[in-house]
Amino acid sequence: MDKILIADDDPFMEKLLEFTLKKAGFGIIACREGNSVIQRILDEKPVLIILDLMLPGRSGLELIGDIRANQSIARLPVIFVTGQGKESTRNQLTQAGASAVYTKPFSPTALIAMIKKLLA
Repeated sequence: MDKILIADDDPFMEKLLEFTLKKAGFGIIACREGNSVIQRILDEKPVLIILDLMLPGRSGLELIGDIRANQSIARLPVIFVTGQGKESTRNQLTQAGASAVYTKPFSPTALIAMIKKLLA
């Protein structure tokens, strides 16, 4: 079973993403703070990462930089799910290497479609 890492400090959002992804047939790796994300990626080898922008420890923006700088994980698709809806934030995340950016609230159906597209 392909696993997806979810890094979000909001328990409600984590449960919503977990439910949506499990229903679509994915396994889940959950992180609630940024400091453990890179090690969890290296240890558990997810096929895709979903990041929140605002995380305790290390921000999503710092983490995408870490991911893209690490040759062994640089090609992993990274989707941001964030409450920051500004166009400048979306552009910043895309320029940093995000595969897609969704603003909360978002359509679970659209998210699953994007995940399937990125993994195809």
